[in-house]
Amino acid sequence: MSIAPVRVPQISLPRELPAGSTRSLSILDAAVEVLRAAGEDVHVVYAAHGDVFKIVPRGES
Repeated sequence: MSIAPVRVPQISLPRELPAGSTRSLSILDAAVEVLRAAGEDVHVVYAAHGDVFKIVPRGES
């Protein structure tokens, strides 16, 4: 008897959103929580070049 691998649905999360949108930060904060639960050590930063909020690894700020 062989056991079939479990298929986990792939979820596409935004890693960057425009800073001008009032919803961007809350959307990225929620995405960070999902990524942290999956084992990634990330946080949200503001990038003036491009005027965006980005999700980056904690070592990259």
